[in-house]
Amino acid sequence: MCPRPKKIRKISGAPATGGFLSLHGNTAQKVVLNLEEYEVVLLCDYEGKTQAEAAVQMHVSRPTVSRIYAAARRKIATAIVNSCSLEIAGGTVYVDGGWFSCPHCHLIFNQAEIEVTEHQKGRCPMCRYKGHELDEKKIDFIKYKEMKKIALPTRNGMIDDHFGHCEFYTLVTVNDENQVVLTETMPSPEGCGCKSNIASKLHEDGVSLMLAGNMGEGALRKLAASDIQVIRGCHGAVMDVIQAYLNGNLQDSGVACAHHEDAGHQCSHHHEGEHQCGHHHD
Repeated sequence: MCPRPKKIRKISGAPATGGFLSLHGNTAQKVVLNLEEYEVVLLCDYEGKTQAEAAVQMHVSRPTVSRIYAAARRKIATAIVNSCSLEIAGGTVYVDGGWFSCPHCHLIFNQAEIEVTEHQKGRCPMCRYKGHELDEKKIDFIKYKEMKKIALPTRNGMIDDHFGHCEFYTLVTVNDENQVVLTETMPSPEGCGCKSNIASKLHEDGVSLMLAGNMGEGALRKLAASDIQVIRGCHGAVMDVIQAYLNGNLQDSGVACAHHEDAGHQCSHHHEGEHQCGHHHD
């Protein structure tokens, strides 16, 4: 049985402090408030937003915000009542890192930061050159609208084997010369792929092709109903898979997830050491 990964939550940025020490309590006792819990307290208690508004900002559901908020308040109360130190750290979160232009390959890209170091920030996903920061309002997105757009379910820069539980969808725009000209990240909605609105959302964003790992038949039908073609069996680094597709070296594996259960997905996995989808052989 494959465990269901936890969805990442969007936060506005790192807190100004890493935590607080009790003046008279036992500093050896510590309560850890994770970053999504801190964010909910920030939005609801400090900024005065409703839980529904916080959910929209964090790209999660209203019930998820409610659960996070309850856990955060319980931890803060525990720290105060028991005179514990309070640490703010950890969690499953990301920060919108902004838009960049690569001076080498001229790719326009944005970057969602998950523990991104200063050295990694703004690195072009194609050639790894340091990009120049761009004002999103000055990017002419209209000219990219009619170009081909490809979606790849992504986790840690790799194709996620379970498309419905990925961290992000990497959206790649390709011009008429078969060149990648723009990449962007789209948060994965809560719920598995066949039960979420991801198919209609990707269609609205102009996606016509998905390069995916494993996928159940229900999700495949939903994507097909939204005019999104799927090539299954892909794995490896996202940009390597894109390049393999542009070189004409990918074909659909024809294999779907064996089962789709409420507790998660159960399916066969690719062997370590293999790289992309099934390749056409010379």
